[in-house]
Amino acid sequence: MGEKDFYVRAVDQGGKVLVDETIATLRNGFFELWLPRDRRIELSIEALNRKATGTIETFDHSKTCVTTFRLR
Repeated sequence: MGEKDFYVRAVDQGGKVLVDETIATLRNGFFELWLPRDRRIELSIEALNRKATGTIETFDHSKTCVTTFRLR
């Protein structure tokens, strides 16, 4: 879904809201999200009346490209 707006919310393990905004995808359907290191983060993505939620981490061993979130 290239060049579409998504509502993104990211909250860390301490309850601090890191992202709470609408983000447009790139032409390839991906979007970039820069987050602080060494955090466990609950991520929520919403668009087209669908939602994807999950947990990501930003530790040294963590993946830097996450493609597993599916809108349902």
